[in-house]
Amino acid sequence: MRTPRIVTFALLASTAAVPTVATAQAAPAADAPAAVQRQDEEYGRLINEYLVDKRFTTELVDHMPASDTVPSPLKFFGRIPGKPGELEYSGDIARYYKELARTSPRVKFWTVGKSEEGRDIVVIAIADEETLKNLDMNKAALAALGDSRRTSEAEARKLIKTAKPLYWITSGIHSPETGGPQMLIELAYRLAVEETPFIQKIRNNMVTFITPVLEVDGRDKMVDTYYYGKKTGNPRPPMMYWGKYVAHDNNRDGMGQYLRLTQALTKGTLEWHPTVLHDLHEAQSYLYVSTGTGPYNPSLDPIASNEWWLLAETEVMEMTKRNVPGVFTYGFYDGWVPNYLFWIAVTHNSFGRFYEVQSYGPDIQKGLKLPPSVTSREWFRPNPPLPTIDWGPRNNTNIQESAILFALNKVATDRETYLENYWIKNKNAVDIGRTGDINAWVIPAAQTARLNVVDMVNGLRQQGVEISVAGAPFTAGGVNVAAGDYVIRADQPYRTLVDMYLGVQNYPVANPRPYDDTGWTMQYLRNLTVKTVKDPGVFNQPLTLLADDVRPRGVVSGSGPVILVNHSGDNELVSFRFRLAKTKMLAAEAPFEVGGRKYAAGTFILPAANRAEVEKVVADLGLSAEAVGAVPSVASHALSVPRIGYMHSWLRTQDEGWWRAAFDHYGIPYTYFADIKARAGGLRAKYDVIVYPNVGSSAQDQVVGVAMNGTKPIPYKKSALTPNLGTLDSADDIRGGLGADGLAELKKFVEQGGTLIGDGSTVEMLAQYGIAAGVSVAETPKLYTKGAVMRGVFKDKASPLAYGYAGGEMPVYFSQTPVLKVGGAGRGMAYFDPNAPGSNIAQKVTPNETPAHISPWEPEQAKAAKPANADVPNSPFGSALPVSRTGGAEPTQHPRVVMSFPAKADDILLSGMLSGGEALQNNALLVDVPQGKGHMVLYALRPFWRWQTQGSYFLGFNAIINWDHLDAGKSAQ
Repeated sequence: MRTPRIVTFALLASTAAVPTVATAQAAPAADAPAAVQRQDEEYGRLINEYLVDKRFTTELVDHMPASDTVPSPLKFFGRIPGKPGELEYSGDIARYYKELARTSPRVKFWTVGKSEEGRDIVVIAIADEETLKNLDMNKAALAALGDSRRTSEAEARKLIKTAKPLYWITSGIHSPETGGPQMLIELAYRLAVEETPFIQKIRNNMVTFITPVLEVDGRDKMVDTYYYGKKTGNPRPPMMYWGKYVAHDNNRDGMGQYLRLTQALTKGTLEWHPTVLHDLHEAQSYLYVSTGTGPYNPSLDPIASNEWWLLAETEVMEMTKRNVPGVFTYGFYDGWVPNYLFWIAVTHNSFGRFYEVQSYGPDIQKGLKLPPSVTSREWFRPNPPLPTIDWGPRNNTNIQESAILFALNKVATDRETYLENYWIKNKNAVDIGRTGDINAWVIPAAQTARLNVVDMVNGLRQQGVEISVAGAPFTAGGVNVAAGDYVIRADQPYRTLVDMYLGVQNYPVANPRPYDDTGWTMQYLRNLTVKTVKDPGVFNQPLTLLADDVRPRGVVSGSGPVILVNHSGDNELVSFRFRLAKTKMLAAEAPFEVGGRKYAAGTFILPAANRAEVEKVVADLGLSAEAVGAVPSVASHALSVPRIGYMHSWLRTQDEGWWRAAFDHYGIPYTYFADIKARAGGLRAKYDVIVYPNVGSSAQDQVVGVAMNGTKPIPYKKSALTPNLGTLDSADDIRGGLGADGLAELKKFVEQGGTLIGDGSTVEMLAQYGIAAGVSVAETPKLYTKGAVMRGVFKDKASPLAYGYAGGEMPVYFSQTPVLKVGGAGRGMAYFDPNAPGSNIAQKVTPNETPAHISPWEPEQAKAAKPANADVPNSPFGSALPVSRTGGAEPTQHPRVVMSFPAKADDILLSGMLSGGEALQNNALLVDVPQGKGHMVLYALRPFWRWQTQGSYFLGFNAIINWDHLDAGKSAQ
């Protein structure tokens, strides 16, 4: 029985005035007057039964209409969303959506893509019958509103009055967040069959798209693991795999666009031009509507951030009026980095947004307690969550279904406002491109890594960016453009995207803490050059718009039995090595010239290759090669193809998946195995190289792994009960981790001649447990950074790890840890350590060591002497310990620092946020640690960060293809 309060709102919802507005196809049918619709009493009874706290309901979701032709979730599944202890597989949700489309003329169903494991990613469209019959007409109208170069102001004004907004709801990208897909089962049915004026307004005045599960592979794994625990009573395995490659980072692929789900949604956005894209998540109590704390990305059109608040305030107000606690905005997330899924809409001038709700479960949480930071009453949270509550899956369903219905109704009611906003945002992008500070971006084609240029150009094109090629050389805005250079005109609708990606980010530390990366400048992370043009005359230059991706065809020129392939840093070169695995290749250990042509250190020398075979691979990869008469007179070593072992932890596979993605993309073969298998030993007999990327845990946790608690094994494998597990790796018991035995076996592997490669937490583990001799991890309480682009300085260009990189510096990605110290005297005396605990708040007793900066009056004063020995360790013993404080034998092998941070803190940050950069000065970014007959290659930078750091990939690839000759060039030190 409804309370009087809810009855009042139900009447308001039923009698709301509805504007009679023509659609893009025909005038919509007027909303029918309030009428009594037959209700599914059993469905309504179950809603009430499963709702463990009756405050979490509204008049919109406390009932369910019945239909004689369209099956309800209860009829189709035998249960309703919100039933405790139950979840649906992605395929079953898709089957239900197909049935809705078969039985209702208000629903259409199709597939928008396939996952890496072959599952369908689906969408349904819901609207009135007439709109669905003419869906392509509405699509064309939205596309016209998206391009002011082809649509006049007058035409746009007509379309704004006749077109219908498209509101696309997505969910299930984060697999443990199970409630969105469940709720969307019910929402789809409600939108299709309910006849209240409130729902009719939505159906008659807009088009609703629903993609219930984006990460379909991970959803099915999640359901498997849940039911395994429920049906066996045994501990469930952790969700270490969602998709094939990554877990939570599947919502950080908006810029990189490597994952199938990202590509599918981007393709859909470019095709359908959604007015709103709304992604559902579960990480706040009880419902957060996205606006963000700021700073907002400065490339955003101001309309975009105002839209965030305009609609969020509707949901917060309507839910608060109904006394639903814990609905708020502002105090979560920032609005800075454009790598999230919903930013695919934002970067294409649509309205992107998201929810975060309390977890679905699906088990009931009795007496759920929340901390004061969540329950305090703040200006942005005047009706906060409660300190203690009973929470269940129906709470989750009700709160987000209610809020999203208010949002849909608001957009339907104010549809002209949102269509006009879309038109203006696109028009502004074009206008700013014509009159603003940047009229074009120029990407020189003839860069060192020219194929990396092509990869970036094609990646931008796949996101809808229009890119042209210069037909002849010209100069614009002081920028010399060569024939064949790529030019991105700024007078295009997706200028916003280009500005966000190619701009330099500046995130002052006084802002709220960043939610994710603060710097991502695309050309920096790809180690490329992009030039900006401020000159509208660039629009009049001979430019030809690319109609397709750039596909360079490689050639082998010249004649002779020896083939040379210059090491340019192009990532396709590692494919070249492995595609011709049986072909003998050498690597030049120094630059050289042949016939007046210069070749870099690392150049691939094929002494006696089958030219036809090489030509085919070179052509396919787009490389350039030259045949010469003899092997050049340059020191070289063999590029022997290694047997690669790829080790993962059963704790987490989030970051190692990006390494794996690169290996798969470029055709690097490897054997994938878990850390628990390392304990068995015999690694050197199986592998020449072991890659062990970041696990994202503490060093101790990485060694312990999934703890050996209890007596029952925790399997991760395909079975009748868990048919979706074990695709990438499997085990009868995933407990035990690497362990001390596994650490010892890794050390033995290196000592016996193997090469161990790691980054992130793996580096910390190897340093803290003393495996990487001479390398330590510094404590840095003054350092504050988050996912930024830093300057890396090559300290040893003769190392094979540096092959292919021109110049003495390059941009790299770094995020807070690990800060590596190599060697050094006087260590171990914390009192003198400038980064020791308390150093950031304690009084400095030698403040004059850093004089105040004085602006010189006389010119000769500008050449003031720098403090002497600024790079000497901060210790009273200086650069060397006295004999009385030393002991033991000197090491015979020393770490080789290949790249480090700059010597001055002010030279470190290139894009993003950094405070306390003094903690990074001169510290290592890339270290080669010899041990016994082998090597450890340790990265403080992240060479394979998401699908964004292609410029540093070869810092990793070099370690693999030169694995047994990493000592090359040492004599040059």
